[in-house]
This record gives sequence, C-alpha cells and structure tokens, in this order.
Amino acid sequence: MALKVRKRVIIREGRKKYTYLGCPMTNNRTPWCFRLCKPDAHRIGLCGRVAPHGFKSRIQQGIEDYKKKKGQPIDAAE
Repeated sequence: MALKVRKRVIIREGRKKYTYLGCPMTNNRTPWCFRLCKPDAHRIGLCGRVAPHGFKSRIQQGIEDYKKKKGQPIDAAE
C-alpha cells in the first residue's frame, strides 16, 4: 500500500505586526535609533515607534516646569 502524501500550503498575509522595518529617514534596518526625526507630541517618531530622544529626564522636566512657572519661554532644543 502506498501512503498518501499531503502537501502543506502556508499562506501569509503581509508582514507580521511586530516586524521592524527600520528608520524611514535613513532606510536602515538596525534596531537602534539614529535620532534624526523630530518626535510628535506623543513621543512617536516617523517609524511609528516610541522615540528614545523624545523622553525627558527628571532634570530636563524640572527645568521645563520651572520655566513654565516663571513665565519664561521654553526652548524647543531642550
């Protein structure tokens, strides 16, 4: 008796959600950030991930809070 062999067909629907496509500014697939883009108000970069350069340390946040309290202009570079 001959055994019947069944062939498996795998169907993929595009890329998986967790696939990292890389930085759109440099077209690079490295896992680190080159910090070239300006993150939006929610600290999201152009690649759609949380931008590490969008975070503020407690010292930077303290300076910003102090300037807000005193009514001084807040620099965008900080």
